[in-house]
Amino acid sequence: MNLVRTLDRAQARSFKSLGSLPKGVLERLKHLSISGFIALILFATLFLHPVDQLSWIFQSKFVNHSPSGDIIFFGAERDMADPQIPSRREELAEALAQLDRQGVGKVYIDIAFSKASTSPAADRELAKAIDALGARAIIVDRIDLNGINDGRIVTTLPEIRGDARRVVSQRSSNYLGFSWTSEFAHSVKGRRYPSLSASLAGIEDTRPGSFQIDYSVPPEDIASLDLTDISEEANVLSLVGRTVVIGEDAGLSETQQRVPGQFSVPYSYVAIYAAETLKSGRTGYFPALPALATYLMLFASIIFFVRQRKRRRIGYVMLVSLIPLMLYGGSLLGVRMELSYCMAILIVYGILRSRARWQDRVALVDSETGLPKLRALELETSQDIHARGHLVVARIHGYEHVLKTLSRAERAQYILKLVDRLRATDGELAIYSEGHHLAWHSEEESSATLAEHLEGLRAMFAAPLNVAGSSVDVGISFGVAKLDGEPAARLAAAVAAAEESSEALQPIKIAESSSRFDELWDISLRARIDEAMSAGEIFCVYQPKVDTRNGTMTGVEALVRWQDPARGFIPPMHFIAQCEKAGRMEALTEYVFEHACAAGRLMHFRGRSITMSVNISATLLSDMRIVGMVRNVLQTTGFDPRYLVLEVTETSRIGNLATAETVLNELRAIGARISMDDFGVGETNFETLFELPFDELKIDRLFVANMARSSKAKAIVASIVDMGQHARIGVVAEGAEDIETLNMLTEMGCTHVQGYVLARPMSLDNLLKFNELEDSGALKA
Repeated sequence: MNLVRTLDRAQARSFKSLGSLPKGVLERLKHLSISGFIALILFATLFLHPVDQLSWIFQSKFVNHSPSGDIIFFGAERDMADPQIPSRREELAEALAQLDRQGVGKVYIDIAFSKASTSPAADRELAKAIDALGARAIIVDRIDLNGINDGRIVTTLPEIRGDARRVVSQRSSNYLGFSWTSEFAHSVKGRRYPSLSASLAGIEDTRPGSFQIDYSVPPEDIASLDLTDISEEANVLSLVGRTVVIGEDAGLSETQQRVPGQFSVPYSYVAIYAAETLKSGRTGYFPALPALATYLMLFASIIFFVRQRKRRRIGYVMLVSLIPLMLYGGSLLGVRMELSYCMAILIVYGILRSRARWQDRVALVDSETGLPKLRALELETSQDIHARGHLVVARIHGYEHVLKTLSRAERAQYILKLVDRLRATDGELAIYSEGHHLAWHSEEESSATLAEHLEGLRAMFAAPLNVAGSSVDVGISFGVAKLDGEPAARLAAAVAAAEESSEALQPIKIAESSSRFDELWDISLRARIDEAMSAGEIFCVYQPKVDTRNGTMTGVEALVRWQDPARGFIPPMHFIAQCEKAGRMEALTEYVFEHACAAGRLMHFRGRSITMSVNISATLLSDMRIVGMVRNVLQTTGFDPRYLVLEVTETSRIGNLATAETVLNELRAIGARISMDDFGVGETNFETLFELPFDELKIDRLFVANMARSSKAKAIVASIVDMGQHARIGVVAEGAEDIETLNMLTEMGCTHVQGYVLARPMSLDNLLKFNELEDSGALKA
């Protein structure tokens, strides 16, 4: 029951997490919703029905198949039912007699003789020929839904048809001249009769409903002869046991009946095509609404789950390709598709996305110079996770005088000439402009080397610029911020440094991480912490711990992350520090505990009993509330406390060791293990290790990451590992980033390692996939 409650809560939180999606994903989902709504409106108005019909025409021609060969059509070039010309009825009677002598199977007379001729003898001769065929003769009554006799029922006179069986043919086509469906039966004067198409296919019951007509048989493959070709001596087709349909040629109809590939055909062809459809079983139909719903779900899945731009574009290409592929597959399987509204989604979505990108480009480009704005630099560095170096902002001094004296075009010329000077050493350098600032990204990682380069640039601005025939002096200084955190924050810090720079005293100012801008930014973060937790913007990722003896994952550490919709990724240490200042550390810890324990319970449910490590601030060890919180979360999630590891951070901030010892012992009594995080740095001293009941030490990454190039770091790590073995305390090394470091740790006897060389922090979904790959042996392979 605890697991059920946990999964229910996880599902409820998943709905809440929609609000934590990145802004780009939400915008794309919004555009998809608008596209789907417009497609539904088009569907309700049948606006794209002609497009569907056009696609059906092409679908009928993608793949051709042969007819059964059981049905032969004999077309009459003249109106055989004309009562003023009784000789034609005599000709038809002779043709029926010849068909009888040739051993025909069935004869469907798709000509209605609704009026007696001027010669009763001719009518009697025709009736005699029909009667001679017996049960093989079938009279076709006609329901006209085309032309001037719309809705009229035309039947053959009883004295002519005699006791012959009757079927009904409905002559109807849409505004384009096509008939795409056929009924199984029709009602005539309160009585149900099989349709001509169903009867030709051998279905004689009067079941309700209709079916799709497949036109993949080429019209020229349907056996067709003139009625005058029926003769015992000159017949090229064997008629023994075959079905014959006698009807009017296309030219006798007052309206044109079309089939794909043929502008005008006899109306009987529609029934023949329908019969061939039933015989082949190609009556499948995929209507618009299910197609639309399926397509929307596929589209939304790509938007929701595929976050990388290149992969998302591949997904879009697949969605575009899916429509012709489905049409082709439908042709192969005999399934008619209504996909025009899926095409409408693609077109509308493409228009909306193009408009949004155009608006973004306009918003990110300076209208005077055509140069990208500083916001574009922020976005580009944010999207490049491997970006390193510095952000440089050049401040143009005296720009207010330029604004007052130069025209718009001359100001643009002035800025572009400044840009040319900045590109003196790198013609391809991307420069961003906004107001009196010019900015760019330098990949130079040494602040001193970059400062020397900027000093050289300043020397190039000693000479004035010639603008509109006038000489304009130039004053410039630089603000620099190392790109070691959130690009938005570092760019703002560089701008702030540029504003504080001075031509005379400090022409190049390098921003510090603890600048006044950062402090102001921190204040705004404090107000967002609770809102971010409720919106799901703060979430957990999980980094595996691996046993070096067998290469298996034995546990994971839950790490908290914050992806702000407006400011992007916020470094954990930054907002955790603000949580402590704002007194929200307990709430954040409980939030992380709930997610981590639920994830751990899910891993156990999947058959993998691993430990779940959660960080707790040393500031929470001053009273017993943390014990109650841990106990409540464990009870709520159902996670086994024996697999819980509490990593105490910043032990130097423990105010009272005696109180902390009591709290930690209570946590151990619950079943949890206690770990000292970041051992070896700060004031994580041996006194704290001795006084408090730690079960595990985590060697700080400062030493582990430098082992390969520093014998001193290697010695420190080796001594901590040796101490842990003698003190019977578990040791975990974090920060292993290469194979050489991993091998050194293994040789030292450090059995548990955490680092990028093994696995980076990952989402719960990716952790489950990582677990499946490890179980299958794919990772070891």
